[in-house]
Amino acid sequence: MAAGAAVLLGGLTAGILLIPADDEGDGTGSGGSVSLSAEGVVACSTSIAEGRVAKVEQLAGGKRFRVLLTVERTYKPTDEARQRLTFTTEEPDAEAYYRAGVRMLVLVPSHENEAPSTYREGDPPPNASAESKDRLQWGRAWVQKALPAAKGIECSGKG
Repeated sequence: MAAGAAVLLGGLTAGILLIPADDEGDGTGSGGSVSLSAEGVVACSTSIAEGRVAKVEQLAGGKRFRVLLTVERTYKPTDEARQRLTFTTEEPDAEAYYRAGVRMLVLVPSHENEAPSTYREGDPPPNASAESKDRLQWGRAWVQKALPAAKGIECSGKG
């Protein structure tokens, strides 16, 4: 496997650590979950969408936040015309990171106890050699490359 830069998806604290390399990526979820390729990460996402943050609200107990994304483009599932995506996160700086109006790509994991992976517009791409202008563009290309092979992968267990 070619050497790649380790990138923590999700800006602050995502549940998946990804090491990108030519056509491969290995991931390890938090808490000792299974290893995933880029295709596995995409396969184990219930929703993948790009859009703008519409609202962030703190949930009861103060540790979790609900984020509402106004969807501009849906990658998964592809069969529905979703206009909004709602997900939760425990990121400590969620209100600052998910500011209203910020454009991002979000991968919502299939397991509730795992954090979403995000690629925010304007943030630098994950490695200096990336040809992308920002993390959103890099994430979009990464997801589009992994989608075809992800369709044949069944997600079982933590991911």
